[in-house]
Parts: sequence; C-alpha cells; structure tokens
Amino acid sequence: MRFHATALRAEGGDAEEVKEILGVPGLRGVRLSPLEAAVLEFCRQAAVDANEVSEEQVAGLKALGLSDAELVEVLEVLTFTTGHAKFADALALEPDPWLDQPEWEPPAPGGGA
Repeated sequence: MRFHATALRAEGGDAEEVKEILGVPGLRGVRLSPLEAAVLEFCRQAAVDANEVSEEQVAGLKALGLSDAELVEVLEVLTFTTGHAKFADALALEPDPWLDQPEWEPPAPGGGA
C-alpha cells in the first residue's frame, strides 16, 4: 500500500485523498465519484471472490457510464495487480526503502535522483 500512496502523492494527490482511498472498502469518502466508488467495490468483490460478482453489479457499472471495453480494462488491471502482489508475496519481496519515506517527492525534471 505504501507504494500506491507514494505514487498518488507523486501524481499530485494530497494526504486527505490518500487517506480517503486507503479507507476503502468502506467507500465513505466524499471525493470519489459514484462511478469510482462502484468500480472500487466491484474490484474488491472480484478480488475476494470473482464468482460472487453479480449481474446487478455489472449492470450498475454500465448504468454509471462504464462501457464494456472499460469493464474489461478494469478487470485486466485488477488481474495484473493482484497477480503481481501474489508473485511478490510468494517470493517474500520487501518494498524498496524509499517507500518508507512518508513525504517522498519525485525528482525535479532533469534533476536526477
């Protein structure tokens, strides 16, 4: 999770946004759009037990504007990230030390590491 929080901050996300997203699965945040919240809930369900994803969930995503192609993309990203996490867990890989820095900032353009 540290990597994702660091990456979000590097993309301009603030501490409140990171905290909100880390609060999922509650999905109580006010900044998430209804579509974003539904996609996150769908991904949570698909990751926990894909056989329990309901037709109603898929229909709800489509009603919020998600196309078939976007739904496939969501599942592709979910599959990649969960597979990557399982791979890293199986090898007992540890995060890079720089991820422990709470306020890591990306280097300035052309400034090197």
